[in-house]
Amino acid sequence: MILTFFKGFRRELIRLLKDPRGLFMFLIAPIALNLIVCGVFSNGIVKNIRLAAVDGASSAKTRELIRAFEDSDRFIIAAVLPEQEEAKRMLEAGEIEGILIIPDGYTRALQLRQQAEVLVGINSANNIVGNSAVVSVMQVVKTISTRIAVKSYVATGSTVAEGTAKVMPISTVLRPWFNPQFSYLIYLGLGLVALIFHQLFMLTVATAFAEEKKEGILTGELPKRDCIIHFFNKMIFYGVTGFLNLWLNYYVVMRLFGFPMRGSKEDMLLLCGYYLFSMLGFGALLGLVCKNTLHAMQWLMALTYPIFILTGFSWPHTEMPAVLVEAAQILPATHFLTPLRNIVLMGMSYDTPSLAHARDMLLLLGAAAFLLSLLLFIGKVFWADKKKTAGEEAVQA
Repeated sequence: MILTFFKGFRRELIRLLKDPRGLFMFLIAPIALNLIVCGVFSNGIVKNIRLAAVDGASSAKTRELIRAFEDSDRFIIAAVLPEQEEAKRMLEAGEIEGILIIPDGYTRALQLRQQAEVLVGINSANNIVGNSAVVSVMQVVKTISTRIAVKSYVATGSTVAEGTAKVMPISTVLRPWFNPQFSYLIYLGLGLVALIFHQLFMLTVATAFAEEKKEGILTGELPKRDCIIHFFNKMIFYGVTGFLNLWLNYYVVMRLFGFPMRGSKEDMLLLCGYYLFSMLGFGALLGLVCKNTLHAMQWLMALTYPIFILTGFSWPHTEMPAVLVEAAQILPATHFLTPLRNIVLMGMSYDTPSLAHARDMLLLLGAAAFLLSLLLFIGKVFWADKKKTAGEEAVQA
């Protein structure tokens, strides 16, 4: 029995090494794709938002406002125009993301110490660019407004501190924790690594089980005991190699792109192990249910992105319909993506109830999927043996 086990393990290794496509998808593609995806977000935040400034009056005050936007690291003033029509054309053509409109009465309002109005139009078709632009616009306008107001108070004999207190009687100190730069890389990177690995690993495991008919295991040609040993061989082989592969992906991405590691590496390793266990069960189940590799691939392509959204990693469960939140609880990724981010960025440990719950759910889902796939596999083995026996009896008759 031990010899059969090691022969099966060796067989899985040789089978993978002889399949260049499978080897690439299992070992090389996850790291390559993760480097590309995280590289896209490597700047962390949205900068270089192109604006066109409409400045009909062109005074020192209007030029000061335009210069404040240029000095910000978030904006590029692509053009300064006298009329709105050309700016609208540039916006509709995609040449700029927004328009800064300075009314003709802007300078006079400031001279009379009245509130001057500025209009900023932002293309929010891309929500990330739109939100970043709105926040950055408010920061620039607040800064220039405070500067102008303080100057006016200083001109009347007040100190800078007194002028600042009059302009801003309440001071707000903002301290963003865990992701102070509001970096999209830090926010999304860990989840995207898991998403890519999830799809490719599940495909590899599903393929390994979907191809069993070609390899004689589910055709009744091998003893039933040996077939069941092959099932555990596959689980152990892909469990060990998959865990090492997932850990390698996270190690490379986190080191290369500078992710902080505030939690325990042991907690992260354990959570990755629980997640691999659950993915093994679901991958085997998918491969046994599907007719072939193509069928399994179609299901994975259809389900991967909806699964990512349902996990609550990118869009919170508090804003989803209750029925979808309940459905998300049966997805292993739900109990991996956010807890992993909490370990890495927030330093949470398994003493935290939410992480303990995630661990328990991964174990429960993994055990259920493993048991179902084992029962289905045994059923297919006995059914294949029965068909083979019936065929031999028919030939003898």
